[in-house]
Amino acid sequence: MVSFSIVTINWNNLEGLKDTYKSVAAQTYRNFRWIVIDGASKDGSAEWLRELNEPQAEVTIEPDKGIYDAMNKGRLRAVETPGYTLFLNSGDCLGGPDVLEKINEHLRSAEVPPKFIYGDFYRKNANGTLVPVSAHPIKRAALGLPASHQTMYFENERLRDYPFRLDYKLSADYCLLLEFLQGLDPQRDVMQLSFPLCIFDTTGVSHKRRFEAIREDMEIRRRFLNYSALNAFALYVLHYVHTHTKLVRAALGR
Repeated sequence: MVSFSIVTINWNNLEGLKDTYKSVAAQTYRNFRWIVIDGASKDGSAEWLRELNEPQAEVTIEPDKGIYDAMNKGRLRAVETPGYTLFLNSGDCLGGPDVLEKINEHLRSAEVPPKFIYGDFYRKNANGTLVPVSAHPIKRAALGLPASHQTMYFENERLRDYPFRLDYKLSADYCLLLEFLQGLDPQRDVMQLSFPLCIFDTTGVSHKRRFEAIREDMEIRRRFLNYSALNAFALYVLHYVHTHTKLVRAALGR
């Protein structure tokens, strides 16, 4: 049986944490660890976690240096065991109670165990509506995340070598993905699944600060993909215009 490590970081988001927990606890496939890293929350999250009677929860409550520092703490715990790791932040949910079971079935039928798994997702808007989103082919990763990082399962043995880089405050997940994928065979080592793996909460920090994130993406492409300054900036402009257009349409209700 494949083992999954689900890493959830939290800071002052008790209601979101509870939603995440409900989706994890509802899984029909039970061979998983729920690794929770709470940054010493002051909203009742820490107290709720201390009282949580959940044998599959492994809880750490202590101050951290930010989102990716907390995710690194979870990563180090996760890779102690074989299997795959998912980073599912508080407020985000698995796409249904059978998500882990479906992934396990696909893994059992795979000729070669993949190093990386990802797929479709639901985007949860501020009004609570769920919008289905299809994942992009992995070959387009150089242009941006092919799906939300909450759909991405990293093989633990390889993940040991790739920490989140703390010099990126909003796009360290994108940086880790690009580094993780280097040298992999997309046909053999990557599995793309065509059903919703998660519900992505768009009220998170990186989504709210999207313009800052795409600037970091530009720097990451220059550093890790060897893009020229001109090509990296041209792609930055395209992402900037696209993001601005989406925000205008959302404001107009289109």
